[in-house]
Amino acid sequence: MKSTLTDLHRATSKVMRPVLAGKHVTITEQGAPLARISPDYERVTLSAAELRKLPISDQAILDALAESRE
Repeated sequence: MKSTLTDLHRATSKVMRPVLAGKHVTITEQGAPLARISPDYERVTLSAAELRKLPISDQAILDALAESRE
């Protein structure tokens, strides 16, 4: 996706939505690429049924929380 520097300034949350969905956004100025905004991680989407099948322990949850706070 491409967005202008002006769009980023005026509608930051709108420009950032694709990034939050795991996509990259190229910021342009006068039609030329200026910067690229990328997600810090790739999001994985699972259905409730898929989540129920995963073997998740209390320790795995605590480890994930601790890692996210680093």
